[in-house]
Amino acid sequence: MIDVVYSVNGRILHVDLTNDKVWVEKYGNDLLELFIGSRGIQARLYWDLVSPEAKAFSSGNVLFVGSGTFTGTPLPSSGRTTVTFKSPATNMYFKASVGGDFGLKLKLNGYDVVAIHGVSEKPVYVYIENDHVDIIPADKYWGLDVRTAHIELIRKHGLDADTLLIGPAGENLVKYASVNCSVYNVAARGGGGAVLGYKKLKGIVASKGDRSVILYNPKKFYEKSLKVSLNIMNDAALVATAKFGTASATMGLDRTSTLPCYNFRRSFWENAYRNAGEYYVEAGYLIGRAGCAQCIVSCHRHTATSKYGGVDTVGPEYETSNALGGNLGNSDTDALIKMNDLANIYGLDTISLGGVIGWVMESYERGYLKDLKEELGVEPLWGNVDAIIKLIEDITFRRGTGDLLAEGLAIACEKVGTETCKWAIQSRGLEHSRVETRIARAYALAFALNPRGPDHLHTETFAEFGFTEEARRLIKRLTGSEENAGIGKDSGRPEIVVWHEDIYAVTDSVGLCAFIDTAGFAVDEVMLSELFEDATGIASTPEKIMKSGERIVTLERMIQVREGRSRKD
Repeated sequence: MIDVVYSVNGRILHVDLTNDKVWVEKYGNDLLELFIGSRGIQARLYWDLVSPEAKAFSSGNVLFVGSGTFTGTPLPSSGRTTVTFKSPATNMYFKASVGGDFGLKLKLNGYDVVAIHGVSEKPVYVYIENDHVDIIPADKYWGLDVRTAHIELIRKHGLDADTLLIGPAGENLVKYASVNCSVYNVAARGGGGAVLGYKKLKGIVASKGDRSVILYNPKKFYEKSLKVSLNIMNDAALVATAKFGTASATMGLDRTSTLPCYNFRRSFWENAYRNAGEYYVEAGYLIGRAGCAQCIVSCHRHTATSKYGGVDTVGPEYETSNALGGNLGNSDTDALIKMNDLANIYGLDTISLGGVIGWVMESYERGYLKDLKEELGVEPLWGNVDAIIKLIEDITFRRGTGDLLAEGLAIACEKVGTETCKWAIQSRGLEHSRVETRIARAYALAFALNPRGPDHLHTETFAEFGFTEEARRLIKRLTGSEENAGIGKDSGRPEIVVWHEDIYAVTDSVGLCAFIDTAGFAVDEVMLSELFEDATGIASTPEKIMKSGERIVTLERMIQVREGRSRKD
């Protein structure tokens, strides 16, 4: 008998595309206590359901989507969704995180996780309306970009519904294709969009849902949620993020020589301000702000430009601003907004996209890929925005050299010439996130240990920089000395990384945005444990909840060892 669960539904929806079947699996507090929620439970399901021999592009690759334990509660910034799958880029276990409203809608329909099994013969999408789940033909939506498909599906199923979709890049199996929620919120890394493309699944539509989230101790939970809200409003990093978006990090990284430019050949740039969040506001590109479900930070930027026929979109975030900006020598903000919009609607990971194009530009400069000038109609030189836009199109639709570039850097550089792999900035098949790890050494250690590869949204050690008083206090607590804050230092880095690994696992599993406890510091493990107990009724302490985070991290490493990873990786 399954016990009563609070703050979650205790239900996993399984969808078998091969056999056109759906069923519901129930779980109880025993699983929740061990693995906390979304990310942790998905890792356990992956262990049980995905064979180490399964290929990323195979019917045996089960893809999981799920909301957090705190999603749907009054706690701010608790609307994150986790997507888990075997990555076609790394050929190993991978989890990606995304904001938006989809996870909330999924939970209000009565499901904590959806597990997508098998492969459909024809394009389909899944429609969820409470206990009613349909697998519906999607021929008319296949080939549409994410924004257009979202509009069409919402028009059909109601304005209160929300979507998780892939774009043409996913349909064409680009190995860094994204999974998009609510159009502009992107589970970008690892190629989850390509996994859905292989399964012929355009996406999932969730109705508004009729359920509500029941808390074990709502009064205490509400009181703590109010305290977290006040902490957010008084945290220096989060105040800057609310005002200028995540691209507000640009100038701090530039000042500390940790801003990767020109394919990591430089770590600062005279035109960095043109990629900064402050500039988007100052120059009039910002026309509004938006937040994910239950978020008061609202870091999303609603931007527009009259150029390129008029572009009205969301973003760019920091990673995109740098990957398609300074990384490519691009200081044209109008063009950057256009590139960001194309990546959004085509369904592309901008970090990998920028990494690939940066490698193309450096390779061309060094005498490789010389046929690209004729193929593109322009030279792929640093800062040539026409070349960048053309490459985005060619990669999405696998045209010409774009077909090779869609495979990612690890494969492309070997095909073009192993010498070019020296400036193909990737590890284990994943292109490098936008921070200079040769001097930010906690980041370097975190990336080396990261099951995903060199990526920030698994262990974001932003506190290492010591930009704010809150960050310096955390570094002192973790390492014993505030002197360990700042880049270029080795002391205390293991302690910094271990804490961030574990709290990230907790944060992802409860559905919180990592910004509020690793970039800002509105919650810590004490608050998280109290919130977890008030939400679920499961007794918790700071030590216990961090042990659960450690358990999740360990399980993910066990999965990767089972799939063939070793110390040499």
